[in-house]
Amino acid sequence: MPKIVDHDERRLEIAEALWQVARRDGIHAVSVRTVAAQARMSPTALRYFFTTQDELLEFAMHAVADRVAVRVRSRLDATGTPEGVRRLLEELVPLDADRRLEQGVYLAFVVRAQTHPGLRAVGEEVESQLGGLIRNAVEALHAAGGLGEGRSIDGAARSTYALLDGLAFQGALWPERHPPKELKRILHDHLAELASPLAGS
Repeated sequence: MPKIVDHDERRLEIAEALWQVARRDGIHAVSVRTVAAQARMSPTALRYFFTTQDELLEFAMHAVADRVAVRVRSRLDATGTPEGVRRLLEELVPLDADRRLEQGVYLAFVVRAQTHPGLRAVGEEVESQLGGLIRNAVEALHAAGGLGEGRSIDGAARSTYALLDGLAFQGALWPERHPPKELKRILHDHLAELASPLAGS
């Protein structure tokens, strides 16, 4: 009897192959050919799942979102204190090789989406999810007493989102100039500022 292929399982195997290529050679090396070789399948077979480079990159972007979601969910139960919220937000900062790789995939996707409008919807979806997650974290921070007098959830969420975007960009592109210790300190300083009363309140 012919072998029955589990498409979801095969896509997971391809995702793992993609991460191995990116981790070893960099996100710029991810292509149908290199991922197919890592997954020990022919480029023709891989194109059955992903017919274009854009589809492969879209898949990589969703894989990033899924990986981050798994880590963040593991922190959700511990957001009853400001310290718990801090640890959750640290999952969105490139503090190790895997998180730097995730940010590299994200940045590559954003750059490509500027000239490939078909990818923008995926980027907007991921951005919306990230914005919602950060707002939820700030709401948890407020509930835990981590927002100072006069500070609004909306304002704190916007500033936290902007800060995390900057940390992600710097940490992914220039990790030697912006090591994890510095990124953590900047995040901690931001949260300490949010805990203080707003000037003039």
